[in-house]
Amino acid sequence: MTEQQQGSRRDVVAGGIFIAIAALFAIQGSRYEFGTATQMGPGFFPVVLAVLLAIFGAFTMIAGFRKVPEAHDDPVSWRALVLVCLALAIFGAGARPLGLVPVVVICTFMSAMASRKNTVFSAGVMALVMAVLCFVIFKIGLAVTLPTFGPVFGR
Repeated sequence: MTEQQQGSRRDVVAGGIFIAIAALFAIQGSRYEFGTATQMGPGFFPVVLAVLLAIFGAFTMIAGFRKVPEAHDDPVSWRALVLVCLALAIFGAGARPLGLVPVVVICTFMSAMASRKNTVFSAGVMALVMAVLCFVIFKIGLAVTLPTFGPVFGR
């Protein structure tokens, strides 16, 4: 298999995975009341995000079918794969015990370090900026009940 075929196959498979995940979220989200754009129900956000993910997946698949030969595709970045998946697991398991701000700092820092182009300093800045944005949007703007600093920090 040529490098171009291998690269295009990856895009087609990735697009298919995006579409499959989108379908699962759309099915789950459709079990809740949908509402309208002005009176959103609990199913509105997951279904809309699922549709956007499916569209992104379709574009990725189309790009895979139309891919132009390149010099080479990079191998799988295991560092990025492990750090991003670990960050997602930490966010899921640590959001309540750690609180919003610490879990966003940790997960954003880990995700930023998944790229070899980021330095520790730039990853730290990204983590702090993202924590401030999440605090303003989710705690102040949307009044999400997730604690700012969780019980691990004595609050």
